[in-house]
Amino acid sequence: MDVARSYHYDRFGDADRAAELHRLQRQATVLLGAELAELQRLGFGLGQRILEVGCGPGFLTGPLSDIAGEAGGVGLDMSSELLAAASAIVAPAHPNVRFVQGNAYATGLQDASFDFLYSRLLYQHLTRPLDALREAARVVRPGGQVCLMDIDDGFLTLYPCPPAFSRLTELALTAQAHNGGDRLVARKLPGLMREAGLTDIRMRGITVSSLELGLGAFLDITTRFKAIQVGSAESMALSNELGALARMPPDQQPFGVVVAFFAVGRRPG
Repeated sequence: MDVARSYHYDRFGDADRAAELHRLQRQATVLLGAELAELQRLGFGLGQRILEVGCGPGFLTGPLSDIAGEAGGVGLDMSSELLAAASAIVAPAHPNVRFVQGNAYATGLQDASFDFLYSRLLYQHLTRPLDALREAARVVRPGGQVCLMDIDDGFLTLYPCPPAFSRLTELALTAQAHNGGDRLVARKLPGLMREAGLTDIRMRGITVSSLELGLGAFLDITTRFKAIQVGSAESMALSNELGALARMPPDQQPFGVVVAFFAVGRRPG
């Protein structure tokens, strides 16, 4: 079953896979403090067994399992290579975490077996997000919560906006839609949660900007992978053009900001 057609780590070339693993680690590290604080604000905490669907190399699953304490955490992903990285890098430092292979539509996990389910930056890649949400609701206990963090490129900005940024964003949106993904998915999550039968739905956002990261790191986590996924000579040239902006004097660089949206709903019962 082709679950996440618009993102496949295992399809990156050898050099690109190494760079992508580094980007995933940087992406997790950049948001880590704010992300964990937001999840705790939304109700996740000590004693709640957590499942991260689409955990990738597990850079967040480990800290989440630490917060859960003895209840522990499970990370689930399709990619055997990313799960191998998770087992080698993350698992030894986090004794309450384990990693399993599966997909968002059919996790293979027992009904009502988790208190809190989290997916970050996954739903933008899913061809059938509603089916994935129904599976998410199934594996949390009655009263448990499903939380999704994702993006909406309508809230990704460089100002002043270079033509290269607008064009690469356009190419990525079109390519992702062609492959069954949706770079505007965040605005749709509350409606999808209602349709999946979740209740007590809430949504919040946190911002990440080039002021905190520096423009180079900001572009690395928000645009470089898009050029690789589009895979055209034009997209790579646009990415290189944007990268040159980060080498300009700071007072001449554009300002970049993106919003990470958190949507959370509760399984009735």
